[in-house]
Parts: sequence; structure tokens; C-alpha cells
Amino acid sequence: MISTKSSNYSYIELIISCTIFGASGIFIKHIYEMQTASIIFYRLIFGFTLLLAYCILTKKYKMLYLGKKKLFILLIAIFNVLTLYTYFSSIKYAGVSLAVLLLYTAPVYVALLSPFFLKEKRTKRGIFSMLVSIAGILIIILPGSSASGYDACLLTGIVLGILSGLSYSGTIMTVSYLKDEYSGIAQLFWSTLISLLILLPFGSKVPADIFFMNMRTLFLFGLITTAFASVLYLNSVAKIRAQTVSVLALLEPVSGIFFGFLFLHEPIFLNTIQGCFFIILGAFILIYEPGNAAIMSLKSSGTYLSVIGKNKLLNIPSIYSSWIFKK
Repeated sequence: MISTKSSNYSYIELIISCTIFGASGIFIKHIYEMQTASIIFYRLIFGFTLLLAYCILTKKYKMLYLGKKKLFILLIAIFNVLTLYTYFSSIKYAGVSLAVLLLYTAPVYVALLSPFFLKEKRTKRGIFSMLVSIAGILIIILPGSSASGYDACLLTGIVLGILSGLSYSGTIMTVSYLKDEYSGIAQLFWSTLISLLILLPFGSKVPADIFFMNMRTLFLFGLITTAFASVLYLNSVAKIRAQTVSVLALLEPVSGIFFGFLFLHEPIFLNTIQGCFFIILGAFILIYEPGNAAIMSLKSSGTYLSVIGKNKLLNIPSIYSSWIFKK
């Protein structure tokens, strides 16, 4: 039995880690003259190094064995790269607040697409949560809803943000499809390695002076949001109910908006707050299932937190992850 003191400490660890994950936009905004794909490459290196060290120290070599459905591991890697690219690009064009909220619409697309790809039964709860979240998206992206107007740059950021949510939903559904074939560590290890190979040409083309100019920020980006936050996260999720973890993970978009305002001086418009409320409410409705047994798979080194319930819709991982690598 876990003591109350230990349990409270685990909650603190989880809250801190989810809050730190929301700080990715700060680092993105302080990396100069590097293409988005190059930033992702160096971001993934830190996560992969951490994962490799974890597998070596814990001797989990057998978990990395590749069995059937290998092509779907490649698909996860492709979705992972697309999600990172569109999310980071959306931050650059539209700011942290919009980018992180549009990324967190992924469960809406999962609820919409899973009946076609995973043969999941569509439920009233899923439809309602989808409508609530869509209302939040519309509130945020309606033309003229902010003081800054609706220029081409903002439009580009919104489109990229929506694409990041769509590609992230693809990751969620593919991970769900492979959950009985591969462990979370195996999926993460191989998909990240493939992602690095895909992005290697972009990482290798960064001029030395540009790399050294950004090296400190890149190092802190990996160290703080990958190593430190993930250790706290992994230590806490083993001691807390999976559904509680999923709900507390909603701190991430909230902290992303807060950090954008505090450190990047991004304005917070009323429509952003309203949209944030509806999107998070929609995600909460989708996740929260009183008395529902849940199984959690690893959000390893920053990636897949899956909440899998007995309810048909919640057979989809309601992941708020891929975050050590994703963000």
C-alpha cells in the first residue's frame, strides 16, 4: 500500500512534469536560424539517448524484439515526424497558445475516425465531446475573433495546428492498433530511431556556427523537457490511477498558454480562453469515466501515454503524450 505522503509526492511530480511539457514553445521561440526539421532532429536525439540508456540499465532488451506488423512501426514514425513538424511550425506562425490548443484536439479526430479505422463503436459520450471540442476550435479560429485580425501568417499557423492534431490522432490510433503486438517501449524505441533516420539529412545540414549558437538552448530543451520532466512523469504515473493522469495532463495546454503570455509576451484574447475551456472540457468528457478500469501504457521518454478503458470508445488510447519526443 502506497502511503499518503508518497501518493501526494507523486501528484506533485506529475503536476510539475505536465507543466514543464507545456514550456516547449519557449525553447522553440529561442532557437534561431534553424529549420523546424533540424530542431526536431536534435530534440529527438536527447529523447532517444535517454531511452537507450533506460533499456541498457534496466536490461529490457527482449522488449525491443520486432515481430509482426513492422510496417505500422514505420507509420508511427511518419506520424511522429509530421506531428512534431506541424506543431513546432504552428508555434512559430501562430504562437504557443493556439498551437498547443489545436494539437490537443487530437482526441476529437480519434473519436471521429476510430469507427472507420479501428472499428470502434461511436458512443453518445464521444459524439458530445467531439461537438464541444469543435465548438472550441471554431471559437478560436473564426476570422476577426482576435485583435490581431486574420492575416496570412496566423492562417498558416492555424492550418498547421489543425494538421498537428490530425497527425497526432493518427499516432494514437496506430499505437492502439499495435498495443497487443508491441510494448510501449518497443514502439517508442523503433519509431524514434526511424524518425531520426528520416530527419538525419536536416540535422547534418545545420552549419556549425548556427548549431553552436543554439547549442545551449537545444541542450536545455532536451534536458528540461525530456530528461528531467520525463523522469518525474514516469516516476509518478506508476503510482497514480491512469484516468487521473489523463485529466492532470490537461495542465499542459493551460501551462503552454501561461508560459506564452509570461515569457513570450503573447497576448491572451477572450476567444482563446473560451476556446481553451471548450477544448479541455471536450477532452475531459472523453477521458473521464467513473468506475472504469484503465490500463496505462508508457509515455516513455516523452511519448505514448495511453489510457485504455473497458468502454468501447476508450479502447482508443486517450494519449496526451508523445511529449518527450512530440513537443
